[in-house]
Amino acid sequence: MLDPALLRQQPAELAQRLRDTRGYELDVAAIESLEADRKRIQVRTQELQSLRNSRSKAIGQAKAKGEDVSAIMAEVAGFADELKASEVQLDELRAQIEGLPAGTVNVVANA
Repeated sequence: MLDPALLRQQPAELAQRLRDTRGYELDVAAIESLEADRKRIQVRTQELQSLRNSRSKAIGQAKAKGEDVSAIMAEVAGFADELKASEVQLDELRAQIEGLPAGTVNVVANA
C-alpha cells in the first residue's frame, strides 16, 4: 500500500517513481484536485467549529448575566447545518483520497 502522506504531499514524485518502477500511471491531477478540495473544506470546517465554539461561549456568558440568548442561539442554528454538511464533505473527500491508492501497486523504496 502507498503511504497516504506521500500520496498527498508529493503526488508528482510518487507518480514518477510508480511510472519508472512499475509502469503504473497515477492520476496526479485527480489527487491534487481532491487534496485542494479537502484543504478548502477543512479550513471552512475549522472556521465554523471555531465560530460555533465562540458563539456557544457567548451564550453561556449571556445566560449567566440573565440576558436573552435567543438571537445568539438562532445565529448558531443558522450555521450548524453548514457545519454538518462541511463535515460530511470532508469525510467523503478523505475516503476518496484514501481509496485512490487501493488498486495501486507499491512503489519500490529508494535505496
